[in-house]
Amino acid sequence: MSAIRHRTISVDGLEIFVREAGDTDRPTLVLLPGYPSSTRAYVRLIDRVAPDWHAVAIDYPGFGSSDPLSEAPTFDRLAEVTAKTIDALGIGDYAVYMFDFGAPVGFRIALEHDQRVRGLVVQNGNAYAEGLGSGLSAISDWWKDRAAGQATIDAFVGLAGTQSQWQAGARDPELIDPEQAVADQLVLDRPGRADYMQALLWDYQTNPPQYAQWQAWLRSRQPKVVVAWGKNDPFFIAPGADAYRTDVPDARVELLDTGHFALEEEADTIATLTDGLMRSAFDG
Repeated sequence: MSAIRHRTISVDGLEIFVREAGDTDRPTLVLLPGYPSSTRAYVRLIDRVAPDWHAVAIDYPGFGSSDPLSEAPTFDRLAEVTAKTIDALGIGDYAVYMFDFGAPVGFRIALEHDQRVRGLVVQNGNAYAEGLGSGLSAISDWWKDRAAGQATIDAFVGLAGTQSQWQAGARDPELIDPEQAVADQLVLDRPGRADYMQALLWDYQTNPPQYAQWQAWLRSRQPKVVVAWGKNDPFFIAPGADAYRTDVPDARVELLDTGHFALEEEADTIATLTDGLMRSAFDG
């Protein structure tokens, strides 16, 4: 396997955990994880892309091995700290791998960094109303009536809820490493962390109203875009993948026979698509 360096970067008084591999003189791919996972979920993909590219995966505040924010977390703050981490690492132009929470974090950063973002690999990372699936109904019901939906959300951040996300839409559940959910749950079970994550799930409702801004950036910027989407994902459904062509007609969209955590079953395919995106954005 490619050697992966593990280190922390001090940003806004927080220690932010970073996994880094590959030649720093090569173009950079920044990998942004989803909920409730850490950059641990990207180890196999990093191994596949690092021989040709510089890969940097960043744990948001409160995720994986990064310190949590002292205040109630929001997507605005996750994006602010992550953008500062990218800058602290001395990264200039780069491409972004967006999965799940990585889309709202990544698009906020893209609006700030703008021309520096040369390309996007979008893996079940939503930016269109068409992509919101029935798997999110429990969360949207909670937004409408917080007290009535609280018991469901409490279960969502428990081990059974974490396991269900990893397996959601999987072609073959035996291909999903069960230790991934266990590792995520160890973080969720730290003091105060379940409430921290619930605060972020509550703040998620601020994202759909920003879709129009993200779409406008895509239309004006026309970055290179590859969409590698687990088509069986109940949370972010396939029409959300196809919708990227609305604003970036040249986007490559691949619907894969897998679920939400598509890398578990399609790491080789997604690595090939990611390599193609990097070559198109930087070598083409």
